[in-house]
Amino acid sequence: MSGFELDENPEDSQDILQTLDDMMAELQTGSYDFGYLLSDDPVDSYLGDDSGIKRDALSGISHKLALRICSIYGKQPPVLLLDQTDDAYNAMLTIYQQIPEIKNCPANVVLGAGNRARWW
Repeated sequence: MSGFELDENPEDSQDILQTLDDMMAELQTGSYDFGYLLSDDPVDSYLGDDSGIKRDALSGISHKLALRICSIYGKQPPVLLLDQTDDAYNAMLTIYQQIPEIKNCPANVVLGAGNRARWW
């Protein structure tokens, strides 16, 4: 974000941290766990806290956060940032995607292509 001439002050840093907390609360669902340590109280977030973000998720998360920061400060993100964000975020989701288990499925349910009833 250094090319955007942003005035860095503690309030802006805390706002960006709050944005990261909000974004990670949205992203870390049952299907995705990037290791981010969410605090119970968003006001308790501190810049010196360990994020817990797994190394292979850093690029996708930081690029996504950069886009959110651009929108907060009314800056137009460069096309290169948009492309890099798309690539890094999709790669991250591919790595961390978890296919949910089939639960409470009766033994007689046919799973497969089309789930068509076959009469033989």
